[in-house]
Amino acid sequence: MEERIIDKDELRGVKKKRTDGAEDVVDEQTSDALAPEDEGDYTIEYDGEYDEDLVGLTPTQLKEELERRERHREEMHAEFVKYSQTGEEKFAAQKFDAAARDFREALAYEYSPEAEERLYAALTEDYTSVDRLMVPDVAEQFARADESVRARLLGVFGDALRARRAQAEAEAQPLRDAVSAAQETRRAPFAENRKYYLVRFLAALAALVLFAVGIAVSASFLLRTQSPVPTILTIVFGVLTFAAFVVFVVFSRKLLVAARLCRENERLSSTEEGARLEELENSLACLALILDGAPEEA
Repeated sequence: MEERIIDKDELRGVKKKRTDGAEDVVDEQTSDALAPEDEGDYTIEYDGEYDEDLVGLTPTQLKEELERRERHREEMHAEFVKYSQTGEEKFAAQKFDAAARDFREALAYEYSPEAEERLYAALTEDYTSVDRLMVPDVAEQFARADESVRARLLGVFGDALRARRAQAEAEAQPLRDAVSAAQETRRAPFAENRKYYLVRFLAALAALVLFAVGIAVSASFLLRTQSPVPTILTIVFGVLTFAAFVVFVVFSRKLLVAARLCRENERLSSTEEGARLEELENSLACLALILDGAPEEA
């Protein structure tokens, strides 16, 4: 039996099939009706950036995925427009906190330098106060804002912020020396105090474990002998274990207090001068982000 099918490229002509010497001829229309259609035999041009999620998709799947993404973009843009509009309405009514929240929501759906500028306009109460930017999270976000947004705000507040930074630095420098010296003076006694209670805590723990083992060992002989010695030893070790436990608890609390004092000494807020220095350092960090922008990542 011999079979030959003419290729589609040859005008999808006549299909010839030879069987036992007989020759049947099927015309092109019938042949096409019998052959299943080659679905997906088309291409879609995708001009976007390389996306691993699209690798290996059939043309049909690619088309569906691109359509889904386009619908998602349209939905996100609609939410962006909605929150931008409500933000502008609240801004016009001088409800700056509510307007800032709406502009944040808008930026969560779609980034726009214009919406970002409106956010900082709301945070600064229409460029009248910069106090709302002096928060670490807000300052860090502003440091990464669009350059046009940063230029607009610094054009209004730049001189005042630089003057504030110079004043804070002048006040902070002598406080750094004083607080550091006070911390160093207290550090050695606090460390020695912690070491003192740590040694006694470990000794009490060792005694507690030793006496508890004594109870277990002496109690194991209670049923093996008629002698009263195991009973006496069990009672003695029980009393000693209780006493060691009390000492252990006392030194545990003392050690916790000593360790807490060491930690508190390292915190700036543990003293009035240290608390003021911590406030100044936070302000300087925010001012650096606002004025200088975000540091470059290594």
